Amino acid sequence: MAGAEPGFTELLEASCADVLVQNGTLRAGTFREKTHLEVEIAIPGERAAGEVAYQTATGLYHRSVSDRHVSIIPAGQPHQWTWQRETDLTVFLLSPSLVEEVARESGMRRVDLIEDYAAFDPLIWNLGREVRSELRRYGKVATTLLESVARVLARHVLLTYTSTPLTTRADSCLPRYKLRRAIEYIRENMEKEISFRDIALHLQMSPFHFSRMFKHSTGEPPHQ
Repeated sequence: MAGAEPGFTELLEASCADVLVQNGTLRAGTFREKTHLEVEIAIPGERAAGEVAYQTATGLYHRSVSDRHVSIIPAGQPHQWTWQRETDLTVFLLSPSLVEEVARESGMRRVDLIEDYAAFDPLIWNLGREVRSELRRYGKVATTLLESVARVLARHVLLTYTSTPLTTRADSCLPRYKLRRAIEYIRENMEKEISFRDIALHLQMSPFHFSRMFKHSTGEPPHQ
């Protein structure tokens, strides 16, 4: 796995074989260009404002990034961050072996990720906030939780940010608005004893169909 993000202060880290997650503060300014062997997912914190310059085969591009965005960065893509103010940042680095394994399980012959540096993605945004909270509260994240989050992220990225379609039929997956509603319901009721049947009822679905479609969408069963 890669080392710490250049410029991080108050750095917190957690890792397992599949993912390295880092959270810390970046000062305002421009940071040196970098690449990673891993698929990088960057989630800025509250009030973040910045710009990223990135290089693809077709040229150099610039995107503005705020605290409502997440950035999906393919392995090996050069990119450079500029932050207008001190910024909290959470970074997930997904191992190549995990991404390849999930791709094989999905029947994909190759992985062609498409970068998106200013994506509106509720699933990734909420997962990032939850892992950040866990890391800040306890100074660590349980390995079982990290492994589950890594697999969900890999599956979701391959489903959403690739030019190579999955073999899973689209009608066997939850619509994105229902997946978002499920995640929001879980967040609002995390302190309660809720089951996947409660979530299915909230979405006006049968527990059987919800469980099957949730697993197809995320790669994990809803109880996980």
